Amino acid sequence: MSPLVLEKPVFTKDQVVSATEASKSLSAIRKRAKRAPQFIADHNDIDTVIIDYAAYEEMYGALQYLHELEINRIAADRVKHGPHEFVPFEDALTTEELAEFESMDPEAIPDEDLFE
Repeated sequence: MSPLVLEKPVFTKDQVVSATEASKSLSAIRKRAKRAPQFIADHNDIDTVIIDYAAYEEMYGALQYLHELEINRIAADRVKHGPHEFVPFEDALTTEELAEFESMDPEAIPDEDLFE
């Protein structure tokens, strides 16, 4: 699934840096990137963005959250619209897994330890 881009990012002229300038003054560009993203242009085409790490972490977290929401939406849609065929618990396990499950002592863990 390709991402849907509704708007292009808005930035000012002072945020655009040529690739040549970026290679010569990376330290200064990194400092400016702490205040606002810096867009590196190669032959007038922006191909790289330098951002503050805290901003990157925030974007990464938001992307992960949206990814989880999408997975949950897909799963809920499959449950809602998928075939409603029930599979017995025993059929979902291999013979070895079922034997291991049946050999477990249900009293091995006290109820207090099961729930926090």
